[in-house]
Amino acid sequence: MEGTMCNIQALLRAAEFLDRREREAEHGYASVLPLSPSPSDKRDKQKMKKIPAGGNRSVHNELEKNRRAQLRHCLEQLKEQVPLSSDSMRNTTLNLLRRAQMHIKKLQEQDERAEQLKGRLRWEQKNLRVRLEQLQRGTERMRNNSHGSTMSSERSDSDREDVEVDVESIVFDCVTSDGLSITHTGPDHCYSSMGKAWL
Repeated sequence: MEGTMCNIQALLRAAEFLDRREREAEHGYASVLPLSPSPSDKRDKQKMKKIPAGGNRSVHNELEKNRRAQLRHCLEQLKEQVPLSSDSMRNTTLNLLRRAQMHIKKLQEQDERAEQLKGRLRWEQKNLRVRLEQLQRGTERMRNNSHGSTMSSERSDSDREDVEVDVESIVFDCVTSDGLSITHTGPDHCYSSMGKAWL
């Protein structure tokens, strides 16, 4: 990203230089050379020194033409990437490069916010996984406890079924026809006969 910012700064300087030259050409002023020549300018000057003086001007014009064409191509690509203002009068090269610089800063801020959001989401996801594991363990424990209580209740039901009722020790009251009650205990039973009523 730092390389992009350096390129934008270089383009800004180039745009300012071009705008200044265009204004000076309109008013008839002499053009001012840039303060610090770029490495490409130095290479161009070295090439021009090697060429004879007769073809010096035409080579310089050709190099300048190619450089301007490349710059226009880069600016056209930049226009496709950067949102322009609605005011067409302000869409100069310098404004385009400034808007590109602002657009890059906004994208960097969005990228930082997205990274922060991603970190928060990772942290929440980790907490949710821990919570899910706890809930699963709790559900498994409850299932085991309910299964154990079912087994114990079935065991107590079977114990109740095993209890035998001692019928032989039950006390029966036999009432005679005279109204006297005779109590029998043990294996002897009192049955109704001709002269007695059994209740």
